[in-house]
Amino acid sequence: MRRLARAAAIAVTTGLVGFMAVQPDSATGQPRDFSGPVFRVEPEMRSDHTRPGFVTGWVYNDGQGVAGLVKMRVEVLDESGKRVSEHVGWAYGNVTPGGRAYFMIPVPPQSPPNRRVTVDSYVLQSFQGP
Repeated sequence: MRRLARAAAIAVTTGLVGFMAVQPDSATGQPRDFSGPVFRVEPEMRSDHTRPGFVTGWVYNDGQGVAGLVKMRVEVLDESGKRVSEHVGWAYGNVTPGGRAYFMIPVPPQSPPNRRVTVDSYVLQSFQGP
């Protein structure tokens, strides 16, 4: 009886190892051809209609995967292009493949007009494709 139980345990273990070797991406569930989110940021131009003290705009996901908790970074630049300050904020909601989310990041109203807006970080919510 013991010999049979031991043989069964070895067979199950060998089968699991073989299964895991065939599917190396099964631990994460990530498809082999998954490239992840690819972000494009379009800040709104400053005008009389924009809210003073904020950088606003849209972040687009041109890649794969649903991104959530998208943290945005605004670098305020002087005339020579040197960074003089930076501020962070969040995009509102998840950014689905082919979708977009609005962002509104507070900055001092008297800050220089030259700014660079980038995605600082995000959390991958799912492996959904475009």
